Amino acid sequence: MTNRIQELTVDKTWRDEQDAWNNRSNYFVEMHNRDDRKAQVTEFLSFLKNENLLPPKDGCTLDIGCGVCDYALGLAREGYKATGIDLSDGMIRGAKQLAEAEGLDLSLYIAPWSDETRRELKWDKTFDLTYSIFCPIMFDVENIRAMHESSKDKCLWIAFSERSDETVDMLSEHFFGRDSFPWDGKMKACLDVIHEIGHNVKVTYKTVPETEVMSLDKAVNYFAMRLHNNTWGDIEDMKVEIRNLIEPLAINGEIHNKTVDKVAWVSWSVK
Repeated sequence: MTNRIQELTVDKTWRDEQDAWNNRSNYFVEMHNRDDRKAQVTEFLSFLKNENLLPPKDGCTLDIGCGVCDYALGLAREGYKATGIDLSDGMIRGAKQLAEAEGLDLSLYIAPWSDETRRELKWDKTFDLTYSIFCPIMFDVENIRAMHESSKDKCLWIAFSERSDETVDMLSEHFFGRDSFPWDGKMKACLDVIHEIGHNVKVTYKTVPETEVMSLDKAVNYFAMRLHNNTWGDIEDMKVEIRNLIEPLAINGEIHNKTVDKVAWVSWSVK
């Protein structure tokens, strides 16, 4: 069991983003064994099987923006050689911890995803399956192209095409102004590129409604973890403001956060 970590040089322009994800890494480690996360990994593996995306026996996979490698670990359990790359060293070290706890092997890399990173690592048609799940930088079409170039067979991109997160949206507008992220335009640009470079492109949309119920204290910490970054200021000050904003919304001391996500599952062949 190796679980080797290779760290590439991370440009200082990425440091704030890296710090923000590092501050969330413990949450994702704790989330790994939750029933809802296990169900998501099961759904992912079932989709790969049903859509004929699974690699051949002993095949190699790459998870771009892997976080703590929930999905890569799912593939490792099935006997595949799983690799994960993420900007956050906290996430990658969390993945190593989880892999060692299960006696599984992962190859792990700390770096921002780009074609420059792919070329530095010599990942040219290297993996049987390259995939990325809810990784924000994959809305950059050049990163989609780099993903395509790393695979010698199949690709899968799972991304939000629409998002409604009742409490986070309200808090985000309070702290940072209205979110003007152009979901439709970004998704269309990426799909246009995938249709240009890929074969047998298939797009499946799934709408996922959910209501999270949390104690007030847990909700304050959760939303601060979701929203805080180095440009805002002290996280404890943000927590005070969050508490003042959401406490009137509590029902019997609990916060009910309603979300509705429209998720695109986009698969294609590179040959």
